[in-house]
Parts: sequence; C-alpha cells; structure tokens
Amino acid sequence: MRKSQPKENDLQCSFCHKSQDVVGKLISSPSHHPRAYICDECVQVCFLILQDDAKPVPDPEPADPNPLPGHALMSHPLAPHLLAGVTEWMAAEAAGRDTAPCVANIRRVARSMFGMEPAPESSR
Repeated sequence: MRKSQPKENDLQCSFCHKSQDVVGKLISSPSHHPRAYICDECVQVCFLILQDDAKPVPDPEPADPNPLPGHALMSHPLAPHLLAGVTEWMAAEAAGRDTAPCVANIRRVARSMFGMEPAPESSR
C-alpha cells in the first residue's frame, strides 16, 4: 500500500511532521513569517523535558570500586582479559578501525571462561 503524500494545504507539526489529521491538536506560531506549528504530542514532550530540567540534580554518589563483588564472571581469572578485549573493541569501533580481530579475541576469551577452549596464551 502506497503512503499518500500530504497535500500542499495540509498542515503538519514543524517538529515531528505529523499531519493535522493524525494529531489531537495543532498549535500555530503567533507570527505569520515563518509560520510554524507544534502538535499536542510535541508540547507534552517539551513539557516533560522542561519539568525534568527543573528537578534538582542530586550530588553524585561515589563510584563503588567493585560494583559486582559477588558476580562469578567478575571473579573469574580471565575477567580482566575479557574486559580489556571489550575496551579494545570499543576503541577500535570509535576510531572506525576493523573490529573483527577484537571480536575474535573477545570470543576466544569468553569461550575459555566457560571451558569451551584452552585459555589464551597471554593469560597463562
């Protein structure tokens, strides 16, 4: 089914581009040039953003140096190698480099952690 194109005289929200036919209310800007419209849904989103900005920001709690002390994965001897591999993968991804070697290394370490293959040479 082909989506119908909005007619030239159809009004739409300047923010979300929904047609006046699909929103509850469409509010016009007070000036004629340039004419802008905002729908009731976008007004609600704006209200929530402004309400959230008005809330006092609590002081950040000090970071727990050991966030998952009882988690079996974090106590595994290969956990530092897995985390280093993930960090390397994220850096390669951010730099736009080939991530395949990083992912292969992460997969190798994870499989070792679950006893599916011998531990990597660097961790012995």
